[in-house]
Amino acid sequence: MNPDSIGTIGTIGYLGFALALAAVATWLVYWGMKKRFLVRLGFVLALAALACAKIHSATHVDRIEIDPSIQLAMMKAKQEERRQAALDLRGDEVAQIRFAEDDGEEFMDKAGLEESDLEYYDSLEEPAWKKNKRTRSSEGEEDTSLDALIDTEEAEGGADVEALEAEKGPEPILMGEEEVVAARRIDRWNGRVSLALPILGLLLLGYDYLRRANRYAEASFPLPLPSALPGSITPMPAVVERSDPPRRPVVAELAWLARRGDSFLYLADEPLKAAKALEQLQPLAAKHRRFDLLPLGDDTIDDDFVFESLWFGRCSFVVESPDRIEALIRRFTELMQQRRKTRARVRQVAHLVWDLPGKTPGEELTQLAARTGFSIFLVANQSH
Repeated sequence: MNPDSIGTIGTIGYLGFALALAAVATWLVYWGMKKRFLVRLGFVLALAALACAKIHSATHVDRIEIDPSIQLAMMKAKQEERRQAALDLRGDEVAQIRFAEDDGEEFMDKAGLEESDLEYYDSLEEPAWKKNKRTRSSEGEEDTSLDALIDTEEAEGGADVEALEAEKGPEPILMGEEEVVAARRIDRWNGRVSLALPILGLLLLGYDYLRRANRYAEASFPLPLPSALPGSITPMPAVVERSDPPRRPVVAELAWLARRGDSFLYLADEPLKAAKALEQLQPLAAKHRRFDLLPLGDDTIDDDFVFESLWFGRCSFVVESPDRIEALIRRFTELMQQRRKTRARVRQVAHLVWDLPGKTPGEELTQLAARTGFSIFLVANQSH
């Protein structure tokens, strides 16, 4: 007996079930703890469960076949039931006589049956293989006896045993009909669930990414997404404080904002910082069509133009002049107050990158930024 025929589910199938349950349990823990590695671990477990389901289906379920001995016994039982039913129905209409030459199967005397009854009874009594044998013998089959083979000059070709063994494949797993149906049903549902789990894992990975996108300490791999998408899960704070120690250099922080698809106004307290930012960000501006970076002098570009460019995400700016910074902050405050009255907000977040040590944005500017969709990114530590 094949040892794999003990159950409808093989060892690899049970392993896949365990991995699927582990993936679901990991995601439930993630939902409570919000740890990034848990959603990734669950996704890996879901992929492993899908692989186990595919392997189990190919190496176990596809080998399951109905046991012919069980099927033959069932056919004989059904045939006996039909014969007994015929005997019960016609038994009183025939002569109850049994001759010595009748064998064990001839339990009814057919002498008293009509022609239609004889045809029905013969169809029940004579098996299909016997009918086929009689038909073949009546058609005059070729004589394959030993004498005929000796007399002929044609050589009989033998079967290639090695080729047959190679084509035979793995040994089939024999089961009853009900077990075969159950095994295939379980395999079908296992395949569906195992395929749904990685899809669910991808959705959770996307949710986790959006949840962290507006968190400075947790965000990873910036993508140019509409601000409303991550903002629907985690709104962008009006004030973002840079961590200590910082995650990236200042220029890398500006490049991060640009890769998000956001516009920014970099307020630097030293000309050297502004020049360094312009020099290192120019290759990025040349590579990405939607990212334009312009320096601001004293009177080169109007303040209203700067505000409108940031509002519609058309361009980013760098300014290092203290006088120009003061003028920009005053004008931005006035324009934000006008937009707040109409409840207008930017469609894509605009950032005021505040690299002015010792100078705070002020409560009014902070509140206006929160109402209009701006975000103030504090580069320097403002505590002293």
